[in-house]
Amino acid sequence: MRSMTGYGRLTKIIGDYSYNIEIKSLNSKSLNVNTNISYIFSPLEIKIQSFLKDYFQRGTLKVFVDIKLLKTEDIVDIDMGLAKSYYNALDNIINELHLTDDVDLDTLLKFRDIIKVSIDEEKINVIWEGMKQVLKEVIEMVLNYQKEEGQDLKRYLEGYINELKQVIEKISENSDKMKEKYRDQLKNNINSIINGFQNVDENRLEMEIALLAERSDINEEIDRLKSHINRFNGLLEEDKDSIGQELDFICQEMHREFNTIASKSKILEITNLSLEGRTLVNKIREQVQNVH
Repeated sequence: MRSMTGYGRLTKIIGDYSYNIEIKSLNSKSLNVNTNISYIFSPLEIKIQSFLKDYFQRGTLKVFVDIKLLKTEDIVDIDMGLAKSYYNALDNIINELHLTDDVDLDTLLKFRDIIKVSIDEEKINVIWEGMKQVLKEVIEMVLNYQKEEGQDLKRYLEGYINELKQVIEKISENSDKMKEKYRDQLKNNINSIINGFQNVDENRLEMEIALLAERSDINEEIDRLKSHINRFNGLLEEDKDSIGQELDFICQEMHREFNTIASKSKILEITNLSLEGRTLVNKIREQVQNVH
């Protein structure tokens, strides 16, 4: 089991390039990848995002990539014609307005479109091959971090699930008492209503009371809760990369069962236990939000 919280960072030289890659992973219902990389290497951004999807299904990934050139490369192009056009235009302004300023290099460099930086596809592919190696190592760091956090989460969840099992057992122990009390209450209510009436079919009356009492039966809800817990525990032991969404769904179903039990409850013990159960499920769900 993995947490969605993780971190990894590595600086490594491969060939003629130095790579500095950092990944932070945080909680999120779906996968969101935020990449911070120089516009010069922007063609690599889609490659990075696609590469990460093979390892992560949920979470917000903040990816920082810094690439440095270790050798001089011909990737900077000067648009001299555009530079001359800017120069002439600025010089005309100075002359027309009788200004004392001069057109210098600092002024021209403010026009960013004069200098163009571009890397051809062949170099991009070479850079990507090196980056993949570093990216794999950083991903491995993040995954190891997530697994360690996941073990802590698992211990918390197992503790809460054990408490929940005890609550369900207590509800089960009280379920027959609730059913009997419901039957007695119905009998008393009906007897008070029909008191004085003649020719009452006692067998039919008993059958109607039994049907009404059956509606207060919570055995099905108890069985489903036990089944949900078994499935929950099974998922905790499975060697799967992504179980968070399924665990969250099970929590929703358990919460619903406890709500149903509370609505059927006719005795204080079960009402209080159903409330305790819902509180525990909420605590479990808080932790589940961190599970990958």
